[in-house]
Amino acid sequence: MEPPKPSFASRHGNSAQIASAVVAAVALVFVAYQVWSIRMTARIATARQVYMSYSESLLRYPNLVEPNLQKLRADPDEWVRYKNFVAHMLFAYDEILGVYDEPEWRRSFEEDVRFHLPYICADLPAALDDTYFAKMRALLKAERAKCATAPKS
Repeated sequence: MEPPKPSFASRHGNSAQIASAVVAAVALVFVAYQVWSIRMTARIATARQVYMSYSESLLRYPNLVEPNLQKLRADPDEWVRYKNFVAHMLFAYDEILGVYDEPEWRRSFEEDVRFHLPYICADLPAALDDTYFAKMRALLKAERAKCATAPKS
């Protein structure tokens, strides 16, 4: 008499479990990728929105783009507006450089910040640099290194 033939389940049970585990692992990787992708899309959208807000402020307050610091300091309201304008600029570039750290954006930052270097050197406390991400802190450190040669306000 022949021994009984193994059932389908006993022959292929382990293969089915292995296949299920592989499918679950692939699904987990796909979900992780989706979460990462959604997060990046949100960061890009936020950075663009903040930069557009900054761009709008350039048009709304042209006197702050290339400031006359002596005149701004004479008017307390305008001085506060100017300090917030610079903070907004730094925040916008901080966000943009977080998602688009490209030479064009760094050049744009250098062009915009040069008008505000006297303020950054004389009035913006270096301790506030810690409120920005590492890339912006490095850029501010490089800009502050120019303070000795910056035009005085």
